[in-house]
Amino acid sequence: MRTLQPRPIAFQLDRPPHAGENDMAVLARRVQLLFMACAVMVPLCARAGDPDILTDFVVPAAVDPAQINGTFFTHTGLLAGVAAADPAKFAVTKATAAEFPALLGQSVSFASLVYGAGTVNPPHLHPRASELLLVVKGTLFVGLVDAARNGTVCTQTLAAGDMFVFPKGMVHFQLNNGTAAAHALSAFGSAGPGTVSLPAALFDTGIDDDVLEKSFHTDAGTIDVLKHDNQLAPAPAPAQSAGAALLSRPAAMLLCLVAGFLFAS
Repeated sequence: MRTLQPRPIAFQLDRPPHAGENDMAVLARRVQLLFMACAVMVPLCARAGDPDILTDFVVPAAVDPAQINGTFFTHTGLLAGVAAADPAKFAVTKATAAEFPALLGQSVSFASLVYGAGTVNPPHLHPRASELLLVVKGTLFVGLVDAARNGTVCTQTLAAGDMFVFPKGMVHFQLNNGTAAAHALSAFGSAGPGTVSLPAALFDTGIDDDVLEKSFHTDAGTIDVLKHDNQLAPAPAPAQSAGAALLSRPAAMLLCLVAGFLFAS
């Protein structure tokens, strides 16, 4: 039986024109081929996040496929962090592919977040996934920065049962400005969403002080304070009024510097 071999597709924009073809027809044909090439390439360029897999699930190299059973698809301990969390601090317990290998290739992960009274999950972003946050206890003041609208900050106060979505790559935060601990669960559209904390990325990575001073239009003393305070665990802030949003000292200073930079530019 004769086997048919697939023929590769090639776009030949420079081949000679057909007999009788005028310049406009040649140009139209080339534009048509260009649009065909763009239609093929744009979806490939726009893809981001977890790659598709060709199997139902991924078996880690250290796991014998013959030994896989229900235990492989089970993860325990996600809520153990709630009872063990320090009520004076912010704590997060993750269930990503690093902690739960069965999530490899599944484009999903989870996290349990506990917020002590007056604590904050500082401004950060997830480069590979959107986040859907569900408050299960207490209240949270949350917000995100919409860079596409000149840095518009969208905020909301959430109560138990409320949900808020943080689109992929957007800077966002959560603050417990109440007098009791709050608890939330977050679902991510990636097995490894990644987290980039802005305070840590700016003041705990060795960026030259001169760069930070000029970027934030401030002095060396302020940068030193921010670097020092960023290394300290945030202490619980006492509640003042129902509408007061209390931030830790480094977070408040960072927001003041950013505001000054925006108004100065």
